[in-house]
Amino acid sequence: MKAGKHYVLYGHGGSYNHGAEALARTTMALLRRRSPGCRITLSTHFAEQDREFGLGADELVERAAPAATAGGGAQASEGQTGGGAQASSGAHPGYGAYEETYAPTIGKIGPGTVCLHTGGDNYCYKNWQRWAAIHCAALARGAASVLWSCSVDPDMADAEMLGALRSHHLITAREEGTYNFLVGEGLANVVRVSDIAFSLVPEPVAPEDFELDNYAAVNASPLVFRRNPRALPAYQALLDFILRETDMGVALVPHVVQPADDDREALRALDDRGSGRVRLVPGNLSAGQLKTIIGKSRLCVAARTHAAIAAYSSCVPALAVSYSPKSRGIADDVQMGGYVADVGGISGGTELADAFRAMLEERDALAARLERLMPAYIGNCAGEKAMEALGAVEAMAGNGGNDADCMSRRANEKD
Repeated sequence: MKAGKHYVLYGHGGSYNHGAEALARTTMALLRRRSPGCRITLSTHFAEQDREFGLGADELVERAAPAATAGGGAQASEGQTGGGAQASSGAHPGYGAYEETYAPTIGKIGPGTVCLHTGGDNYCYKNWQRWAAIHCAALARGAASVLWSCSVDPDMADAEMLGALRSHHLITAREEGTYNFLVGEGLANVVRVSDIAFSLVPEPVAPEDFELDNYAAVNASPLVFRRNPRALPAYQALLDFILRETDMGVALVPHVVQPADDDREALRALDDRGSGRVRLVPGNLSAGQLKTIIGKSRLCVAARTHAAIAAYSSCVPALAVSYSPKSRGIADDVQMGGYVADVGGISGGTELADAFRAMLEERDALAARLERLMPAYIGNCAGEKAMEALGAVEAMAGNGGNDADCMSRRANEKD
């Protein structure tokens, strides 16, 4: 692999989302191993967050400031297609608003660039077109475009999305459900991998930041409580069970601390017992440090997918509180599918406590199974087939042509 290759990573919302941090950090580590001397540009919504956590990109690029966008700064909100509000550069008619917003990122892409969308689950949500706009612009500039370590929600996948997915040079699907769905739709550009964040290296935690022995790690998300307010009393019943029926303490672990989406908000609603056995983990720890805390727990309950991944990859059995297909898909893949609680099905009773009790009863067997599974599973984060496919994409960067209307032209193509 020659030195000097240029990678652009995009789809990253900032390191206060420690799942996003884990994806970006592990991806950059892999790329630097593959291509010493490479240059990595990270497109981010919050560069200061990434500097704070030392992600190590060579260059950080943020979105255009509102005043810098055409039409006096109007930007597309979630779910808008941007139809006509701003002029498109031609990569895809109608996506001009997104192209203007991400113009600083698109401006860094050249014919030899390899673009990797590291957003993980961005194709599970209604605003996926913003990322497809960057992808189409990359193709129009002759760059290579990879959808990296991803999940796709089949319920969101209309003909337009499938066209966007089909036009990527490579998709690495991080769970079996996504892989089977895309292959079933006729996509031939898909390789099965494990989520790259399974390879995250734990980092040391200072005693003043966290000191607790014999504990369960519990992660909750305000998104879960917004989607189903009955999840809050179910979480409270879970903590009551742990404190009443076991000798374990509880580490309340925030895995996302973005201002508009802060797990500490949800966790503080649980930390009202005045018990010395409950600790709220500080919000300034990195993904690797949080993995250390989760990895030393006996059991984990996680609303955030990458909190569950930190547990699984540390051979800690986890109950996933699932609000999207990605959580269940990954749990199924690591043979923990029996311990997934769908957010919509929580009634506010003892569902989480009952599942935790069952998991505790078979903890040793579950941990032993994870220990047998994890070496090969983590190895597949950068498996041979995926690396061969990525190498082929890297080799052809600059020879992709000028695909000025990639989405509309390919929307109904079959490989």
